[in-house]
Amino acid sequence: MPIRKTLVGVVLAATLALAASAGAASGRAVGVTTLTFTKTSVTTGLPRVLTTVVWYPAVPKTGIAEAFGQRDATVRRGRFPLVVFSHGTCGRPTEASYFTKALASQGYVVAAPPHPGNTIDDGLTCATNEVFLDSAANRVPDVRFTLDSMLAANDDSSSPFFRRLRPDEVAMSGLSFGGFTTLLAVQEEPRFVTALALVPGGTAFLMPGDIGIPMMVIGSERDTVVGFAESQRAYDRLAGPRFLVELLAANHLSVVDDCYNATFGLDLCIPADISQDAAHRLVLRYALPFFRRYLAGRHVAPRELTKQVEGVVLTAEPRRK
Repeated sequence: MPIRKTLVGVVLAATLALAASAGAASGRAVGVTTLTFTKTSVTTGLPRVLTTVVWYPAVPKTGIAEAFGQRDATVRRGRFPLVVFSHGTCGRPTEASYFTKALASQGYVVAAPPHPGNTIDDGLTCATNEVFLDSAANRVPDVRFTLDSMLAANDDSSSPFFRRLRPDEVAMSGLSFGGFTTLLAVQEEPRFVTALALVPGGTAFLMPGDIGIPMMVIGSERDTVVGFAESQRAYDRLAGPRFLVELLAANHLSVVDDCYNATFGLDLCIPADISQDAAHRLVLRYALPFFRRYLAGRHVAPRELTKQVEGVVLTAEPRRK
């Protein structure tokens, strides 16, 4: 499936990044801050500014409350696994804040960079062929630079994340075009020990060879943008412990914060499909124990990852080597 073929649909999905967050799973206080990392574009050689949104476990009653968490709250003491999150075409780093906030509430630091030129803040040019292809070339380098920068912050005594990360516990995640970015990033970057891709596309453009790390793919039954078959094809490329979650009666937009785009007045919700809240609960039902087991290395009861609940079709192979 050519990535470009589904561009229009991906644009619609990604514009939903404008939404405020849905409720996160229960857990501790969540902080949110913005860090700016500047790298060089691999295509133009020009500066590429990554204004990265970071969620993290926070000290309660610190920071200023906002939709995405406690702004600039004090980082809680301890060392935490790191997840890098990649947004979709014409998206924003905050497009799945129900997911990123839930991870932070459970003890993870989540760093979500923008992919400049390919965000809704760049205007509708974010959907052009030239920009799309430029983003495709720069996305994995963006991810790697974000990872390098966060690990550098872990070693920087002036950073709020000084000695707050576990450099050997790093995961990759992303949505739509970011789901493809996730798959490609774990092929190219050996520091990622596990990954989770939401409604990914573009599997035909992955590198040769299977992916050996533990990985989960979450797709939607009624996805008309990339199609659920893409999630199945991504799952087929996994050689290690692997999980495929099909969200029944869900569409491509079910896994973002909100299917209503207030900026453009576009109501992209489909009444006959599963609600956003229900889809989010199902995503977190499997994503949280997956990261707990394969990223944080904590004990997880087998049924948490292998029991099929109402609203999904689950394929689980946790014992593959």
